[in-house]
Amino acid sequence: MKVIALVSMLALLPATTVAAAPFSSGDWEAARIGGTCLVYNNAAARDTSGSLQFSFDVKGYNAGFTYEYAPYTENEDAPWNDTDTVLISVDDEEIWLGEEMFPDGQANPNSLSMTSGFVKDMIAAVSNAQRSIDIAVEREDLGETWLYGLFSPAGFNESLARAAEMCNFDPAGLPEP
Repeated sequence: MKVIALVSMLALLPATTVAAAPFSSGDWEAARIGGTCLVYNNAAARDTSGSLQFSFDVKGYNAGFTYEYAPYTENEDAPWNDTDTVLISVDDEEIWLGEEMFPDGQANPNSLSMTSGFVKDMIAAVSNAQRSIDIAVEREDLGETWLYGLFSPAGFNESLARAAEMCNFDPAGLPEP
């Protein structure tokens, strides 16, 4: 009787509250949660941390790109300051897109976000990468550059294609922000 009641309750929930089964390819995954599709990596290289994450609403609206740092311990200080500069490298070549990423501030101190109008360019950069995508930060107050995340592009294109199917969008033709 309890099982029937649970199934009946689940049937009444709107379809958008149900998550689609994740898809995995190489070091990347795609998932749909409600009206948002995510494409994210599932592994950082040794001695680095965090995750690269693309997000898209249905039809590709509100596209976003973030790097989410995963601290090694709970007692770590903030990983960067608002005045620090983000550096992105693809296959060991620095690209200009780091100039379009900024710390999220106190609301999410372990996150760097890209200006939404440049997400298409970041998709193209990761799609064309052969070996690696690096996220580093020039720590202005320390006079040092810290590598936070080193990621493989293996499986990105397949995971992006699956997310595009799940949320009905064209990665090369995202709506303007």
